[in-house]
Amino acid sequence: MMKLLKNAYIWQGDGFPQFRSEILIEHGRIVKLNAQESTSKPISAEVIDLNGAYVYPGFIDTHTHSFEGGLYSLGVDLSSAQSIEDACGLIESAYASSDLRDTLFAWQLDENTLKEKRFPSVKELDKICPDRPLIVRRIDGHSCIVNTAARMLLGTAIKPDELLRGMDNDSAVHFFHGKISPETILQAYHAASAIAAKGGFTGIHTMVGDAKNSIGHYALLNENLDKFGVEYTLYPQSFNLSAALEAGAKRIGGCILADGSIGSMTAALSETYLNSDSLGVLYQSDEFWEDFITSAHDNNMQVAVHCIGDRAISQINNIYYKLSQTKPKDLRHQLIHCELTDDTLLEEIAKSGAVPVMQPNFDLLWGGDEGFYSRKLGLERSRNMNRFGSFTRKGVRIAGGSDWYITALDAVMSILAAMNHHNPAERLTHAQAVNIYSYNAAWLSGDENRTGSVKEGYEANLTILNQPLNSDSLSSPETPDSQTPMVLITMRKGKVLYAKEG
Repeated sequence: MMKLLKNAYIWQGDGFPQFRSEILIEHGRIVKLNAQESTSKPISAEVIDLNGAYVYPGFIDTHTHSFEGGLYSLGVDLSSAQSIEDACGLIESAYASSDLRDTLFAWQLDENTLKEKRFPSVKELDKICPDRPLIVRRIDGHSCIVNTAARMLLGTAIKPDELLRGMDNDSAVHFFHGKISPETILQAYHAASAIAAKGGFTGIHTMVGDAKNSIGHYALLNENLDKFGVEYTLYPQSFNLSAALEAGAKRIGGCILADGSIGSMTAALSETYLNSDSLGVLYQSDEFWEDFITSAHDNNMQVAVHCIGDRAISQINNIYYKLSQTKPKDLRHQLIHCELTDDTLLEEIAKSGAVPVMQPNFDLLWGGDEGFYSRKLGLERSRNMNRFGSFTRKGVRIAGGSDWYITALDAVMSILAAMNHHNPAERLTHAQAVNIYSYNAAWLSGDENRTGSVKEGYEANLTILNQPLNSDSLSSPETPDSQTPMVLITMRKGKVLYAKEG
């Protein structure tokens, strides 16, 4: 049966026309896009009157940890905690009631917002969760603390109250992820799909694997892709190139790490952190990365590498540049996060043809002259963080992501954040911000000829809002108000994935 969406403002290229029009959908595709409303309707069409709503291309998030996000959504969200007592109270309640009776995951802890400015101690965790493995993860995902029950299963020498950072953090987390049943894995992805649709996304890129040598449940997820509402684009998150190729993957990486994070002071910098002698950490040598990336490139695989600090970004981009000169291919290799870039590094990225996959919510939450970046890096360097506007002016095509579970899987928040960067020079226009979550996102995965735009013949992947994304409609990410645009309908291939009640 056909669907006719009428009485709506429909995104066309770089904005909305002044008149309302309609879209005819059949077999999941846009078969007719009327310049203005028609007075007649096709026989047997289901008519949906959008009452002057705004129809955008279906938004795509190009960097998520959907397994973790979906799994943790079934666990304990600590983002509201303002003290150790608050955090422990939330964990204690989940310990008593959670459906997941094996490992308990608590996430979104930011010790800087707690009264005590620290993580809970192992003793405090053992008191509220004595006999079940518990992992408490920092908001950036790059450090965690575990209780005694978890420590005993890990079987490694961990000092009392030791915060696990960097590779130790990754090893602990992936150890427990590896114990999750197939049923719970699929449950996590279904939960992630529902969260994504509610957030306005019709597609999300996600990583699968332990960021070392395992591609994890890639085969299980790949076999079940047609069971989910949103479209998952999969990345074997592993250095095991042969396993990824055997699984039929077209890309590899995601959060295979060149460095860590600003919050854990493991992002690799060319100058030390403020009030510190630390330069952060390069996780692998230049030789390692050249061998791995070149091998993937030779096998026609798109590569995506996590690199936040300028030293790590340069390390990876130098290899991309070399390959662009010696073995040019249209593989669209990615610089994941790509946060700290001065003018020289920005020029080098423009020359390499690499694609920065960036997270506007990072600036929303941590930017500004008094923000977290400034406190860690100093004011001057903080203004070289997340340079959306500068990249765009240089002709560098960037794509937008959330890094969910690190920040919210929320298209409205993400696009408005890109339009309201703390540094006015780095702000994107309405059209540019929409583009990084639509056409550019589709282009990144090679799907720009079927999705990412509202065009006849394209899949009917649509995100419908009650009002347009004006730059002055950004509210607090924690407390959106009546002026903030809201998702009314998320539709993939003409099927409604989410519809706001009322």
